[in-house]
Amino acid sequence: MKFTFTFLILFLSTSIFSQTSEDFIPKDAVSVFSINNVNLLQKISMDDLVQYEFMEELQQELFDGSTNGKTLKDAGIDFNQKMNIYYGKGKNYEVSGFSFGISDKNALFLVFDDFDRQESPYPGVEFYSSYFNQLLIYGNVGILLRVDPNFDKLQELADSTWYAQGHTNPWYWNDDYDNYDYEGEYEGDYNEDYEMEEEYPAEEFEEGETIDEIREDEFDVDELPIAEDNPGEKNYQEIQDSISYSLRLLYLDQICKELFVDKISLKTTDSRFANQLTHNTEGTFYLDNSRNFRKDQGLYYFQSMLPSLFGRMEELYTGNVMLGDISLKNNSIDLNLKANYSEALGSIYKELADAKFDKNIVNYIPANSSAYFTYTINLREAYEQALEIILPILEKEENPRVAQSVLMIELMDEFINKDALFDTYKGSMFGSYNGVKSVEVERIVFSYDEETFDYTEETVISMEDIPVFTMGFSTGRPDIPEKILDYLKKITRKITQEGDVWKIDKGFLDAIPLYIINKNGLFIITNDEQMVRKNSEGFGSDAISKKKFKKAKSGGVMYAYVDLNKTLTTIPQKLFSDEQAFALQKLKDGAGAFELTSSKTTSTYTNFDLKYQFENESDNVGKYILDMINSLYILTKQ
Repeated sequence: MKFTFTFLILFLSTSIFSQTSEDFIPKDAVSVFSINNVNLLQKISMDDLVQYEFMEELQQELFDGSTNGKTLKDAGIDFNQKMNIYYGKGKNYEVSGFSFGISDKNALFLVFDDFDRQESPYPGVEFYSSYFNQLLIYGNVGILLRVDPNFDKLQELADSTWYAQGHTNPWYWNDDYDNYDYEGEYEGDYNEDYEMEEEYPAEEFEEGETIDEIREDEFDVDELPIAEDNPGEKNYQEIQDSISYSLRLLYLDQICKELFVDKISLKTTDSRFANQLTHNTEGTFYLDNSRNFRKDQGLYYFQSMLPSLFGRMEELYTGNVMLGDISLKNNSIDLNLKANYSEALGSIYKELADAKFDKNIVNYIPANSSAYFTYTINLREAYEQALEIILPILEKEENPRVAQSVLMIELMDEFINKDALFDTYKGSMFGSYNGVKSVEVERIVFSYDEETFDYTEETVISMEDIPVFTMGFSTGRPDIPEKILDYLKKITRKITQEGDVWKIDKGFLDAIPLYIINKNGLFIITNDEQMVRKNSEGFGSDAISKKKFKKAKSGGVMYAYVDLNKTLTTIPQKLFSDEQAFALQKLKDGAGAFELTSSKTTSTYTNFDLKYQFENESDNVGKYILDMINSLYILTKQ
């Protein structure tokens, strides 16, 4: 008996400690970044780490002043295990977090000091909570995760509960609320004889407060009603909070049972991900686009009204998974991505990629351009292949609207001059960023006087930095866009023609002109006045070098180059959201360059290579890896 008990203890210990961090990624994760060489991150400050979006969204309350000066090395992290950052969105909830190895649990809780231990319903699992975040410890593995119910699901349940209690629309304060528009302005019929002061006695006014402000407070949707016959009953917001809390517990329990009881994880359910983890690189990347398609809330109507058609389209999208390796080279990080897809969808992509590069486009990219791209596709062949693949899928659907759409597609295919259409845009495109130009900008500023309720407008002139860019594509039918421009010139004074150049007054950011050049087989749009005046035939010897030209030509469907130092130093930050600006600023700190190329497309995959070069010493390579991961994390969540 004693021998049996000892054997069981040894068995359980071996079972627990044999599992590693990558075994505890929920199967619902659709994007995963695994850092295999965690040792690269040991110098990263915890305060810097929490600034990244993949951390900040997870635990906004996690760190306080107690983490100042601490690094991952001080946090008891096991550098012999992978660190896995993941995000997933299912039909009912979102889950995000990361899993990691633990070498010193005492040191771990000097950093994760906001977590309180809870009773654990799962054998062998220590359970800790901090607001909406959970820290689970299983053997020498830590799993930090956050589960949030989808808003649409939450609102649906809250509405149902509210109406079931006999309430009307929770966003109406009373019947007169219908007379208020979205901006809060009263649109009902006023009674001229009505004395407003009878409803709002002067003694109830605070100093400087107006009747309009009191009315606005009355209709504040943050102050929702409760049932008059039961003052103790929850208002709508309280009901929503209660349901949200219950759903979090429900979905958290579901995930934990899968991970710790049933031993179900992404690694056990997707062999492609499991195989990617075996690669001997600094990191790996996984993105399942097929599940993103299936769980996209924007397709809810499509799924509900046309389920059979959605199923066939979903089948077409099956296997659309991106896998990648992150490799450290001399002063660069290489991200090698392989985009996989089904043969049906791949046959369209293959035709799309079978295009001839137009060498004329590089003549319009100046040598001093800090960022540029080329894009080459064959729309004509891809269109024909798409019809061959997608029309049979649509024809199987016994729905009048779908049948009508199929008829329209077939008639357009018969009647449209496809030669003219696809010769107008032949498939080679380019774009370049050429710094900024300080220009005098005229803006109209509106002011509102709260005492007189009057709006005034004032014209303000200021100097602003405007990004200078050029974009264009190859065309075999320059006469078609010229007909359109000639027509537009007749109906608006904003468009004028000077020789073979069209000018759109204040066409960019309502501040400076846009110019259109339609010659040499190219249709070009730019706000670079100097290029229009001096280089409308191209930059010639001042265009990008032959070496860069060869890279662009051999770059596959898409080639892109960005000098981060030059570009991010000059480009106005106001063009980006706060989230994007922060991610770009992190990349700027590396002061290097991005270069993207793609391989020849087959019927099942395309390879993409992204090289992130940095000028500083490789001591900061861990930070550069996190910068790249954070940028990709933001993109994959969109």
